[in-house]
Amino acid sequence: MNYLWEILLQARAQGIEEKGIHFRQARSYSPYIELAAEYLNIKRLEEPCYVELNPNYRFQKVFQELFHPEVTDFQELRKGLFQLLIHQIGENDIRAGMTKEEYYKKLLGRAFAAGDYGTDKKEAYSLFRGADREVLLEGMMTLYREGDSIELFRRVMTVLVPRCIVYASNDSPYEILIYVGAKQTERLEKKVQFVIEQFLNIRYQPEVYYVYHFGIIGMEETMQVGEIAIC
Repeated sequence: MNYLWEILLQARAQGIEEKGIHFRQARSYSPYIELAAEYLNIKRLEEPCYVELNPNYRFQKVFQELFHPEVTDFQELRKGLFQLLIHQIGENDIRAGMTKEEYYKKLLGRAFAAGDYGTDKKEAYSLFRGADREVLLEGMMTLYREGDSIELFRRVMTVLVPRCIVYASNDSPYEILIYVGAKQTERLEKKVQFVIEQFLNIRYQPEVYYVYHFGIIGMEETMQVGEIAIC
């Protein structure tokens, strides 16, 4: 489940009353998905049903003032308002149905899973799960809308590979240095290569480094003897 309306529809299917669903702002979440990560792969809701979500994913205009970091007063009142507003927004969500972009994302995900882009892409896509898969598909939709960019590639890669650092070379606008910061395994290599192939135009020349960082003059922590990758 990825969205508010999916939670409400599942609750109806299970016969859970609307008043039995308690929404609250997620304490930690990805900016790329609406529901907190633990809800992405569940098939059934448990009672009592407490659901954490990121209200800024689609409803920032509604909640940005209500949950502004500088606002600390009337916490119980704000929690109550959040509950009422989310339930109302959820009802509107169900009536509106799936957005065109979400429909395209589902079709794209199914195409990869079915092997329409080749068996290698199918195998690599299957390595991404839950929130990571959502980040991947969201990034692809941005790619199709806005075109390729180093910033989009960097954003997707650093989310999917947490210790990853992406550098643009000073010598060439198309040379990209990618530090993964983890042991090189077949699984990790396939995931990294998949993201590179999907988000970097063929004109770019990526170089990938695992475990050891390449030395950068002026950054002492990258110039440790025995821990430097040779470029």
